[in-house]
Amino acid sequence: MRSRTTSLATVLLLNLLSVTALHADDTHSWNTINVQHSLTKQWLLHLGSDQKFVEDMTEHGIWTLFAGAYYKATGNLSLGFEVRHWEKKNAGDWTEENRFTPVVTYKETIKPFVLTFRERAEYRTRKGDDNWISRNYLKLGLAAQPVSPYIANELFYDLTAEKFSENRLSFGLDIGLSKKVKTGLYYMYKSNEKSGDWIGTNVFGTALTFIL
Repeated sequence: MRSRTTSLATVLLLNLLSVTALHADDTHSWNTINVQHSLTKQWLLHLGSDQKFVEDMTEHGIWTLFAGAYYKATGNLSLGFEVRHWEKKNAGDWTEENRFTPVVTYKETIKPFVLTFRERAEYRTRKGDDNWISRNYLKLGLAAQPVSPYIANELFYDLTAEKFSENRLSFGLDIGLSKKVKTGLYYMYKSNEKSGDWIGTNVFGTALTFIL
């Protein structure tokens, strides 16, 4: 029964991708590699990097390096803090930005689903400017192994400019290759606000996590 539910959810996911991917102004490829290590049952450390290809996936335009620590306060609630160095290529030059982010994550299993809510309060600082971004992330995944289909949405609110600035709607698969290696595949439709208009981008992404 569980395998049949997983197969049905995967087919539905692929159909959604084929419809959604038609409406966008650009296409990106985002790739994340992450290493996790549990110090204790409560404390988790992680370190990773993002590599993003833009302009219809022809140019390496964004990269990040991030690190963080998480404390498991309860069986459902974890608290964390992340630091991220972010660079974007503009007209041949790389623009730098540093981000400091308290993170609250809550997970609840409502069989056959797992519901995840995450709030990030992201402080972004760059040369001559800084701002605060609130990132509200909601994910509904199928509680299945080794492949778990999911749908998720993350809404960005610029607390400094007092406006919604970005939205990320994604459909994907979390895949457990082994106890120590996990991967993921996803499609995301990313919308960014610019001068009152919303600009759409297709994103095809991969994730690879090693657990030490």
